[in-house]
Amino acid sequence: MAGPGIRMSELARVLAREHTVTLATPQPADLLPSGVNNHAYRWTDAASLAGAIENADLIIANGFVLEGHPELAQSSKPLVLDLYDPTALEHLELLRDAPLAERQARNTGDVRLLARQLAAGDCFLCATERQRDLYLGALLLQGRLTPSLSDSDPELRGLLRVVPFGLPSEAPQRGEAMLRGVIDGIGDDDLLLLWSGGLWDWMDPLTLLRALAELDRPQVKLVFLAGAHPGLARPAEMPARARALASALGLLDRSVFFYEDWVPYQKRASMLLEADLLVSLHRQHLESAYAAVRSRFLDHLWAGRASLMTKGDAASALVEEHQLGRTVPPDDVATLVSVLRELADQPEMLKVYGERARKLSEQYHWEKVAEPLLDFCRNPQRTSSRLSQQQSAASAQAASAALHEAMAKLDALWKLTPQPLSSSLPLVGQMKEFANSLTRWYVQALVDQQNQFNAAVVHSLQALASRIDALDDQIRWEQRALWQGIADAQSAIAALDEADSALAEQLQRNQE
Repeated sequence: MAGPGIRMSELARVLAREHTVTLATPQPADLLPSGVNNHAYRWTDAASLAGAIENADLIIANGFVLEGHPELAQSSKPLVLDLYDPTALEHLELLRDAPLAERQARNTGDVRLLARQLAAGDCFLCATERQRDLYLGALLLQGRLTPSLSDSDPELRGLLRVVPFGLPSEAPQRGEAMLRGVIDGIGDDDLLLLWSGGLWDWMDPLTLLRALAELDRPQVKLVFLAGAHPGLARPAEMPARARALASALGLLDRSVFFYEDWVPYQKRASMLLEADLLVSLHRQHLESAYAAVRSRFLDHLWAGRASLMTKGDAASALVEEHQLGRTVPPDDVATLVSVLRELADQPEMLKVYGERARKLSEQYHWEKVAEPLLDFCRNPQRTSSRLSQQQSAASAQAASAALHEAMAKLDALWKLTPQPLSSSLPLVGQMKEFANSLTRWYVQALVDQQNQFNAAVVHSLQALASRIDALDDQIRWEQRALWQGIADAQSAIAALDEADSALAEQLQRNQE
């Protein structure tokens, strides 16, 4: 299970203590928290998610889900969007080596998706105060920071809530050995460094490899977790680059090892507890600057292990503030060699750092970090101006009826007809008739001119109203055609999935 799945699963577990919770997953969940129901749906298939949306009183979703299920933005239910992973910044790094046209298309899509997210959500979650500043600027540009919201919530902590990534409250338990004595070349007396996260393209294992090549401490061994991400559409290139460099430097399978399997969430504790020092280095870029305090770093705290981090992100700031290990400048091989040599010669410091990490982990238990979300769920509020499909249709019908009523009034009132002065008293009547004769010659000309103008305005408005009616009919027809096209495409995708599964089963039977 990757980060977003872990986060939603753990939040669902905490929420289930007070609420009835259904966790919707793109495939049946194989690790469901106690007390949480499961609803399996198919990505981009609106019908497969419709039942869960209909039965919910409140919807909580990772913001990226709107990419495949824009219908969430049409629901009348309060909507919480989790923006802890700034995907637009992540894609800048993930696709850095892709063709420029692909990168531009993805960036345009990410910006549009963010705009839809910020327009649709009634409450937003982020992971750090730095992220909160980023999203406050985006919400301001989107027009969501209104005077009425500011009056009731001056800092807008209700609209945009900080919910960090969390940790289990249960201490990690060592299971069967996965590294020492299992991987040939790693012994019980070695100083074991574990690269605690994936080898994503925006990380920097290469500087670490170059430092190890210069380090004159043969007892220092490094293991990379190099298993492929189970949900990453585009394979990362860094694992192959790191392996090639380790081989070129003569380190591969001697002091540097690659663990090729994806480590299941429930088995990570054993691997973490076997390590002496947990390492995560990155290059300088926007993704690292605005990332959450990553789950891989929080695992350092949970396991009570010292950390070696690159300066510049939220995690390294915690390491420096609480003295949980050491931080190094990016791309600085010399400093990294010096730090590794110092830690190898003073292993007792690793235990001191680790004890501090274990103590700090208590502040990140899921039950504690989820409190801002629990607070919203106890009293959910609609803050967005989005309308459901039914509300949109009713609003359009009401606007059309009001337009036609106004046109009817204009049609009845556009023509001016001057009323002559009169009186039942003979003398007064004669005087008013005389006044009528004096003014008729110039007043009538002004009245005729005004009537011509009024007639032209009314005719223009009638033509505009007719055009609006025609466009409304066209939009309604095209919308029905669009929804039908989406339904047809979803049916075709489902049929292809079934055919693919059947083919895979047939191939497996043939192999057997």
